[in-house]
Amino acid sequence: MKKLLAKKRDNKGFSLVELIVVILIMAVIAVALAPQVMKWVGTSKENTDKNNIGQIESAVNAGVADYMAKNNTATVPALTLKCNGSLSITTGTDVSTGTTLLSCIEEAMNKKYPTVQQNGSAYFEIKIETTGRVTVTIQGLPTAP
Repeated sequence: MKKLLAKKRDNKGFSLVELIVVILIMAVIAVALAPQVMKWVGTSKENTDKNNIGQIESAVNAGVADYMAKNNTATVPALTLKCNGSLSITTGTDVSTGTTLLSCIEEAMNKKYPTVQQNGSAYFEIKIETTGRVTVTIQGLPTAP
């Protein structure tokens, strides 16, 4: 009898109740952290988009400067470009003679076009004024209610 009691006390391991309690505690922690994790994911996407805006703006400014230097001009055609994995003119007309503004921009961007991380239907809008001023914004994001 003493041997059975001693053997029972030496039983190493967890009981089913202890395992269920640990799993419930982990589930409560996961439920509490899920909104924060989703917020972090959203913030990281926004930061990626902001970083892409800066990179696009720098590349387009370099392309505009290159165009002005190659064509010996102080003005550029007014263009609005759309960029989301590719680059296309949506408003304005690119110059067809000499080195085009679009080709200078594509060369400066090294034909690598970022996509908007927040939403698949969104895109970067690049506006180039005749003075060479460049602005980049994100278009097509859903508005908050």
